[in-house]
Amino acid sequence: MGNHNFVQKSNLFSFSATRCLRNEYFHNDCHICIDLCPKGAIHLVRNKLTLFDNECIECAGCIGSCPSEAYEIESFDPNEFAVSFQAQNNPQISCKSTTPCLGVFDADHLLVMALRGEMVPVCDISHCGSCPLNENGKMENTIREHIRLANEFLVQIAIDKKIDIFEEIEVEATRRALFRKGFEKAKEVIADTPSEPQKSMTASHHALPNVRMPLKRVLLKNSLKEFVGSLEITSFSENSPLFFNKQIDFQACTNCGDCTQFCPTDALFPTSDKQGIYFSQGKCIGCGICEDICKTKAITSKEGFDLVSIAYERAEQLVHYDMVMCHECRCPYPYKGGDPICDRCEGYKKEFSNMFTLAKDM
Repeated sequence: MGNHNFVQKSNLFSFSATRCLRNEYFHNDCHICIDLCPKGAIHLVRNKLTLFDNECIECAGCIGSCPSEAYEIESFDPNEFAVSFQAQNNPQISCKSTTPCLGVFDADHLLVMALRGEMVPVCDISHCGSCPLNENGKMENTIREHIRLANEFLVQIAIDKKIDIFEEIEVEATRRALFRKGFEKAKEVIADTPSEPQKSMTASHHALPNVRMPLKRVLLKNSLKEFVGSLEITSFSENSPLFFNKQIDFQACTNCGDCTQFCPTDALFPTSDKQGIYFSQGKCIGCGICEDICKTKAITSKEGFDLVSIAYERAEQLVHYDMVMCHECRCPYPYKGGDPICDRCEGYKKEFSNMFTLAKDM
């Protein structure tokens, strides 16, 4: 996820191929945006996600569901909106007045809005049922799931706030008219936008050197800092709906470094001497790449999360090895006890020992 992103654009809407988890790691099977797109504008071409700009209607409904912020729309930045939410006079967020489709927000955005002041967002989903974007109810279900996850997290950490839902049945014809009106407003934005528009908060964040963390996760961690000092409990033994934990089996790990190399957010990173591995809960987005790429299956998920570690991005050392010289191949390897012989030589010795049997011993 470097800064030299390959970006596909469709007027206001853009897709950064190198921020996409599936494009970053060949075996990743993320297909959230493909399933959600009401027009089927996102395709797999040679196992790489590709935006077909002639099919994209720039509804922005997929933006909130992308864990790595690969999608952006110039006319609206959900991160900027979340940060400035408390300055609004009305807590209601609605695609009729203040935002694009509410699919532009995920649970992180909603929590940032709720945690940064007294006002808690009220999500107006009364138009979802008759919305053309709500193909087979997918978009509405996704929006409801984001709200549910955010509220589940607030209950879990004992913060007395709740993101509410406002819903009234709306006539389909009226909603379709509003939908068309929304696209007319989008065209006006394009016409009024200078040739070099000012970068959004999200675009500016992604343009920084060596940035791999989604901005929405950075904002959520910063928002949590305001609360961790006042909470009675900050360490939890159960799983979190939003944050993830990992463990590494000392005996199974070969310290090959693949997990640290392919982690898209640097949640797993090597110790300074390259002989161990750290893990930062606050950086993990639960993509599962580390577990999939580990040849010995040494990395597994673990229950529990710690808010202080998450908010302040503290890291835990999962494994550390002393490097010793293998007495067979004379190469250094991570020592785990017993005879000083590396796994490769030990396996070779067991598998091909018959090749070295002397004739007198046969």
